[in-house]
Amino acid sequence: MSSVAIKSCNKYVLSYKDSSNNIHQVGFYARDAYDCLMLAREFNSYLHYHPRSVVRIQQKF
Repeated sequence: MSSVAIKSCNKYVLSYKDSSNNIHQVGFYARDAYDCLMLAREFNSYLHYHPRSVVRIQQKF
């Protein structure tokens, strides 16, 4: 992902379930939901190996 000024990004909250069925939430500033998912996969090893565990990506206003 290219470097983008934070003013051009929106806040997103990504929710995912782990192997024990617990829900976790992580927040990122990203251009869109896809970039949020890519950032989450880059910084979270569980999401990197289990991308289908994501249950929601929600933009916060």
